[in-house]
Amino acid sequence: MARDRAQNPPGDATDRARQERRLHANLTWDYCGPRPGSSGIDSTTPLDSANAMPIDMTADRVDGDQHTTIIELQGNVEILQNDRRLEADRSTYHHGSGEIKAFGDLYLDFPGLRLTGDRAEYNLETKRGTIEQVRYRVTGNANLRGEADRAWMLSEQLSRYQDIIYTTCPPGHSDWSIKASELELDQASGMGTARHARIRIADIPVLYSPYLHFPIDGRRRSGLLIPTFGSSDETGTDITLPYYWNIAPNLDATIIPRYMSTRGLMLGAQLRHLASFQELEVNAEVLPSDRKAPDQGARGALRVEQQGYFGTRWFSAVDYASVSDDQYLQDFGNRLDVTSLRNLSRRGDLAYAGDGWRLLGRIQEFQTVDTSVAPADRPYGQLPHIELNLDPKHWKRLIEYSFEGQYDYFDHRSAVHGSRLVAIPSVRIPLRRSFGHVIPRARLFYTDYDLIGQDEGFADRPSHLIPSLDLDGKLIFERETNWLGTQALQTLEPRLYYVMTPFEDQSDTPRFDTTALNFSFASLFRPNRFTGYDRIGDENRLTLGLTSRTIANRTGDELFRASVGQVYYFDNRRVQLTGDSVETDLSSSVAGELAARLHPDWSALASVQWNPNRTEQAWEKQILQLRYVPDENRLLNLAYRYNLGTQAAEQYEDTDLSFQVPIGSRVKLVGRWLYSILNHETVEAFAGLEFGRCCWRLRVLGQHLKRSSDNTGSTSVMLQLELAGLGSFGNRIDKLLERGIYGYQTD
Repeated sequence: MARDRAQNPPGDATDRARQERRLHANLTWDYCGPRPGSSGIDSTTPLDSANAMPIDMTADRVDGDQHTTIIELQGNVEILQNDRRLEADRSTYHHGSGEIKAFGDLYLDFPGLRLTGDRAEYNLETKRGTIEQVRYRVTGNANLRGEADRAWMLSEQLSRYQDIIYTTCPPGHSDWSIKASELELDQASGMGTARHARIRIADIPVLYSPYLHFPIDGRRRSGLLIPTFGSSDETGTDITLPYYWNIAPNLDATIIPRYMSTRGLMLGAQLRHLASFQELEVNAEVLPSDRKAPDQGARGALRVEQQGYFGTRWFSAVDYASVSDDQYLQDFGNRLDVTSLRNLSRRGDLAYAGDGWRLLGRIQEFQTVDTSVAPADRPYGQLPHIELNLDPKHWKRLIEYSFEGQYDYFDHRSAVHGSRLVAIPSVRIPLRRSFGHVIPRARLFYTDYDLIGQDEGFADRPSHLIPSLDLDGKLIFERETNWLGTQALQTLEPRLYYVMTPFEDQSDTPRFDTTALNFSFASLFRPNRFTGYDRIGDENRLTLGLTSRTIANRTGDELFRASVGQVYYFDNRRVQLTGDSVETDLSSSVAGELAARLHPDWSALASVQWNPNRTEQAWEKQILQLRYVPDENRLLNLAYRYNLGTQAAEQYEDTDLSFQVPIGSRVKLVGRWLYSILNHETVEAFAGLEFGRCCWRLRVLGQHLKRSSDNTGSTSVMLQLELAGLGSFGNRIDKLLERGIYGYQTD
């Protein structure tokens, strides 16, 4: 029955609550604002198809006049045309023109848009109309809602509103909103336009704009992006105002002017291209004149990254980085992983995958930005590197054989350089069973050099042919057990690994790409104690290792793992990186690892290295980590890292604390403190607060960052405001938190 409008006047609390429920019925609000990656209205109906569709009308009472072609409907009125629905208390329909006038408890459901109101005039043929006292919700590819005094339906995908409130916050919450005299929502272009707009936090206006253009879905479009603001000791007041240029569906660019009060105006740009055959990204920036370092002249940086696919067999990759001077990253970078780089790679790859074989061609060199590195110690360029690998083949399902080959020309301006040829044929017999394996293997290392600038007394064309044998054996014992109340399977896995490689004097060959292998539990089971092929270590050693795992029966998750191992030497090690020294220890350091799920919320990890041959400082390396993650909003990371190292640059001892702690339902405390015990100084520290929910987020952060050992460090204060569906204002604090706090994720 039709409601009595006199007893329930428009706009009373009961009526508004009913309209609000109908507006959001059977719709979720699992995200705020535009759906990421969305591309417009979510409708499969052609735009002009509704004109030919029949109209279904139902009501408690229907009266028609054949002379005027007007149909009057009263009580529970429902008008359907394809995927459009109109409900009201009473309505009239003009059959000749398609005009509808509806009154009372009004509800309209169109593709991508829902509205409620008190009075409407709508034409089913032209798709135009007006609605008064409107509440609206955009659906499909966005979650946004609001209310207005009046709305005009200008087409199926274009609507206009007068005296509006707009927000992307869930129903029942209006933490932020736009209040404007006029709003236009264009679902075809995915944009909203507000005039005389005031951005409000709660109900307090914080920003006025006579014209505001913003996205209502996730499509890319040209326009100014949200500016970023900051301040630091290095750059002073730091303001960036990026402009995004959507050149084509697979090509875009971002122009990034950056003003630094102590240095000047920097111009930057990012170009991205995506095609069926490649992904390309180019980043460049230039500072024509640095007021803080006028003698440097123009300063800039370039980064090119490319991955290409040509058919199913050819692959290309480019990673090129360059800066104008050695201090560039320290002066303009704001992340530890950027400012601590010593060498910038310039690499180009071209690869081909054949049937059972792979070929790789590479050109690579480096730009060293660490002034403390002597010219002779800078890395070699590979001009070129050619690599051929044959996939393992089987003979009579027993013997497996393979081949690796490399050719390099190592280029250097201040050291011995030249070419190196490497060939490594190998054969093995993998005998695997459910309870373990035994895998004997034989390999032959062949290296041949053609050197320029060789030291006096050494051959210009040395070559070596070194055989090597290894045997890997492992057993697995299992038993049922209980781990903190969980039924589990416990294993005991003893492992034996023997290597036999005869001594070959390789002191006459330079070290192009060879260093000592980092010692760890995993390195105990590798055949060569060096990386690269300039040194093939003489080996006559046996590794004994033991691992125990506890695995949950129901889920298969690893609840506990403990490993320990040590190498026993039967001969002295005469092959060294430099010099004529000989290693005479009868055993290596003991390497151990431990990982445990102490509780559903707690996990621990430890890695230690203890040298029984040392009388002092026997503990060479220690890494202890403890992690607490009870839910997605809380986490705590604790770590202690210690490395005695053989060189000063490799030595460190530090503690690392990072956390995310909720304070109430809308506030989080976030922070990190990385402290060097060895140098008695803070390397990086930041702490701040994060406020908000899914439709908005405010982050305030203070950071102290020490970019190098001889740098005093810089302090900065950062602010970021995110409004879902509108943009982000201020610094990119969210990216800093993702890097600095292990496990942190933005909503």
